[in-house]
Amino acid sequence: MKKILPAVCVAVGLALPVAVWAAPLIDEPGFTVTSSIDWVAASITVEARRTLDPGVASMVRAKGDAEAFLDARMPDLLTRVVSPVRVDSTHVYADMLSADPGLFARVNDTAMGLRPSELFLTADLTVLVARYALPFFGAHGVAVPLLPAVATPIRRWLGDVTTRKYTGLLIFAKGMLPEAGTSHMLAARPALFPRIWDEQMDLVLDKSMCNPDALSRWGEVGYSEDIDDPAFDLRVGALPLRLAARGVRGDASTDIIISTDGAHQLLALPENIALLQQGRICIVYESLK
Repeated sequence: MKKILPAVCVAVGLALPVAVWAAPLIDEPGFTVTSSIDWVAASITVEARRTLDPGVASMVRAKGDAEAFLDARMPDLLTRVVSPVRVDSTHVYADMLSADPGLFARVNDTAMGLRPSELFLTADLTVLVARYALPFFGAHGVAVPLLPAVATPIRRWLGDVTTRKYTGLLIFAKGMLPEAGTSHMLAARPALFPRIWDEQMDLVLDKSMCNPDALSRWGEVGYSEDIDDPAFDLRVGALPLRLAARGVRGDASTDIIISTDGAHQLLALPENIALLQQGRICIVYESLK
């Protein structure tokens, strides 16, 4: 594998604390891979474990062989890791891979630049552990190949509405919410690119309306389980429009419905439309697990 990014940490003989992982994505003799999605940090943490060959007398050689094995498996590993990530209300990443053969090549390009953030041997010196932080966005973001090349204009609301210039949009989507068109109550769920609708089912925002550079930088929206999250200040500023979600929509309840009045407050001024296009939006969820 072409080595572009340096490893951030290399520790031998020290096993670091392990996060709570899902069931293994790969569980082969001498090789296991687990992953965990962090929607707040907009990244996936991956842990790959390769047992060192006991038949190799040199520890340095055995460790090097294990590293080479992980490097060779990285393109396939990355594809498996991103496949279950929810893209929008109707697709997971695996659907996008199936629909666009060229996407495999772009994901492979990302894999070629991926280096472990942590690389160490277990305390008994028998297993090499590599941890990777896969960002959704940024220069090596796994969502970047899914971004539109140009933005579709957002239609301005021309009716009479009382509004002001806001610095961002903060949506409170905790608790059970009505599912559009049904009598069900569902919890809102995160996705890479949720759509935002008003109560009349008019589309307020989707990724195609966002500035591609902003999407590449930090995505369409940010997430938290805490409405007082200090990280919100960077994204939505000091004077965001605060709205309570009125419902959810979509196969996976990832689309958010806001009040029609709130939508008009956003769409009545060019400055507020610009904050939507720049992805200056944060959504507070009940759970991001």
